[in-house]
Order: sequence, then structure tokens, then C-alpha cells
Amino acid sequence: MAITWVQVSEGNETVLAVFKTSDGKLIPGGKVIAKHGCWSLLKGGLLPNFTSVMEIFLKSKNTKVEIWADNISLQPFTKQQWRSHQEKSIEKVRKRKVKFQLKHANKTALDAAIVSIKQTNSGFPFGCGMNQKILTSTDYQNWFASRFKFTTFTNAMKWYSTEGKQGQENYTIADAMVKFAKQNGISIRGHNILWDDPKYQPDWVKTLSPKELRKAAAKRINSVVTRYAGQLIAWDVVNENLHFRFFEDKLGENASAEFYKKAYQLDPKTTMFMNEYNTTECAEDEPPNAINYKKKLEEIRSFPGNADMLLGIGVQGRFDGDNPPDLAYMRSSLDILASTRLPIWYTEVSVGNGTNQSQYLEEVLREAYSYPAVEGIITFAGPESAGFKEMPLVDIDFRNTLAGDVVDKLLAEWKCETLETISDSGGSFEISLFHGDYNVTVQHPVSNSSTSIHFKVTKDLPPGIVHVQVDARF
Repeated sequence: MAITWVQVSEGNETVLAVFKTSDGKLIPGGKVIAKHGCWSLLKGGLLPNFTSVMEIFLKSKNTKVEIWADNISLQPFTKQQWRSHQEKSIEKVRKRKVKFQLKHANKTALDAAIVSIKQTNSGFPFGCGMNQKILTSTDYQNWFASRFKFTTFTNAMKWYSTEGKQGQENYTIADAMVKFAKQNGISIRGHNILWDDPKYQPDWVKTLSPKELRKAAAKRINSVVTRYAGQLIAWDVVNENLHFRFFEDKLGENASAEFYKKAYQLDPKTTMFMNEYNTTECAEDEPPNAINYKKKLEEIRSFPGNADMLLGIGVQGRFDGDNPPDLAYMRSSLDILASTRLPIWYTEVSVGNGTNQSQYLEEVLREAYSYPAVEGIITFAGPESAGFKEMPLVDIDFRNTLAGDVVDKLLAEWKCETLETISDSGGSFEISLFHGDYNVTVQHPVSNSSTSIHFKVTKDLPPGIVHVQVDARF
């Protein structure tokens, strides 16, 4: 991990840390927007799979400015040290200490009571992609509903799925999937309203004139957003609008911002997300890097009418299966995105098929979960029988794959098991609990009669120990 303070001689410029090996290979590290008259912290790093003397360079595209650096340091981390940092972060940002005070109805302390604490819902959204195969497979339905309470439909809501022929809209599949999700208490991310990749436009859209396209896009936004307004927790409004610019090329530079405004006006209580790949996965991919992502967000927000919009950051998390994830780059990119103070979700996490797929998946998920500004994770995976071939979580007989073992292990690890304890002489005890919903049952030490309460542990509770008083009535 490399850390340095940087400044430029004039204006604002993006400054990149570059590592140069002895054979001349250049490896990009972290980036920061450096300013004149103000020191900015540049954090970055690399995952070395070689032995070499290295040099660190600071680079800007603007060769007319000078880059000033101060207090440059390079700190190596072992995997054990990195994991230890993650665990400390998880303890701090995903859990709270809770002190229970047990009292009789007459307010005297209830000592030696047997207390059972059961978590009923996790406070952290960890979900899974879902496709239309779930409508016809009971095994798929049972597998999904027993594990996940959050989802993103892989294709069912996309424009090419709902209006393959102009003017012939069909939401039958999407509606059925929404119904299934609601019946099973599963929250849905809307994916997606529009897609900026020319390849994924409905065929008839590709032939429209700019005037016709603007009209068709407005109709599409109105159709899908109005249909599901108030029923979703998020919208991916213009998918992958850093890599691609189908609408910008045809309708102008403000096309995305205009579409966000239209969607927000139709569904103002739902968070509007950008959704992009390689923002945290790949330092070599320039267009979607965290600085460009942040600039695009600012463009959208600065468009007239968008200032108060609920905006969210969607990073897909599609990692290479042949090379280990660069967790230092992932973390430094998240640092830049987190400076916006907007919610960050990993929206389509997957790792390419390879010998170490499950290991890399666990590393990615742990890093995402331990990062304080990440507020949700969706894996784009599922049963092999439903067509999830790259990273199936279960095989055709619904037996766990290695990747499925990782997901199940982490779901269990990041949720409190049912706990039992006995209150002390003062009728109290203290425990650290993951954010979420809980049932607490108190059993009288003599009569064996019991009483129960429900309570919630959230990140929004005041700092310090949360105090919960149980006035037991037997």
C-alpha cells in the first residue's frame, strides 16, 4: 500500500501513482484529484506476483503542471494483516455492543434469568441475482428464498426484454418475478431503465432518428418506472454510462442527466444509481475509474432539478478469475467514491471461472463487507440449472459448488447465531451483536415462565453501548 500527499502547481489535475518494475513494466496504482494550494491524500497499491526492484512515479496527463509530493511511504501487508484489518472494521461498522438490563415488573433486578437472543433478520443487504427460471422451478424458489432477502433481476426488466418490438410492451415475466419476490419478503433493485451500450439496445431502437429516440426513451422511462414506482429499493438508471455513450452520441452530453431527472420525478423516494464495471476491479481500464465515476455523478447531480435527488453508487464487482483481486486498488477506489458520502453497493459480484474462483470470491466479498461505506452486496450468480454457468452457486442437483460454500459460510458468519446467557446479580449482561432484528426471550429462573421482546440494532444508533431494558412480566 502506497500513501503520499500530493499537490499541483496550478488548477486541479488527476494524479496517478505508477509502479515501474526493473524490466520497464508500468503498473497503475491509486489516483487522486490534486489541487493547487491544498494537499490531497493519494492512496493506492498493487498485489505483487513478481520479485523486482520497483520505482514509484506520479503521473498527470497535463505536462504543463508540476506535481509536488510529500511524505511518500510504501507499506507492505501480509494477507493475515489485511484480514485482521478487515475483522476490526467489521467489528466497528457492522456490529454494536448492547447492554441488557433485566427487571421485574416492580423494577427490581432479575438475576440468574436464562436469556435467549435470536437474530431474525440481518441488517446488511446481501443478495443474489435472479432470472426468470425461478418462475418454473420449485427447487430454485426454495433455494433462493431460504438464503436471500435482496435481489436484482438479471434481464427481466431490461428494455429489450419488455419491448422487443416497438409499441408491443410485455411485462408478464417481470411482473411475475416481482410478485414472487414480494410473497417471500425479497427487496428488488430495478435493473435497468436504459443501457448506454449500443449492443444491448432493442434492434428497433438502433434505427431511430435522434428525435424518435428521444421520444422512445421518454416513453420507456415513463413505462417501466411508473409500473414499479414505490415497489423497488433502487433503480439502475443509465447502465454503464462511463464505458458507453449510445444516448450521449445521439442526444447530447446531458442525455444521462436528463434521464435521471425523468426517473426521479416519477419515483422520488427510490435511490437512483449509476452502475458500472471495472471501477474497483481493474486499474488498467481508464474510463470507469473512481475519479471519472465521481465526475459523472457530479454532472448528473448538477443538472437542473437533480440537486436533491437520492443518488447511489453501483459498482458491479466483476473480477477476473485468472488473477487474484487487487484489494489495495479496490480499497483506494472505494475511498474516492466514499468521499461523495453516497451509498455504495456492489451490484453484480462475480469472479470468472478459474482454479481459485472460490478463494478470490471470498477475498472480494470480505473486502466489500468490511468497507464502511458499502451498504449492500448482490452476487450475479445462482443455480447452474438456471443458466448461471460462470459462477454457479449450486449444481444442477442444487448441491453447493465451492463458490456456494463461500456464500453460505459468509451468510452464517455475518449473522449472529442464537445465543444463550444468564443475567448477573444486577440483572444485566453485555454482548456484541451484528446489525439486524432480534427476538429476546427471558426465562424466569424459578417458575420457568417466560417473556419476550423484539428490538433492532442499526448503524444509526448513538455512539457507544446500546442500552436495552427488559421489564419482564411473568
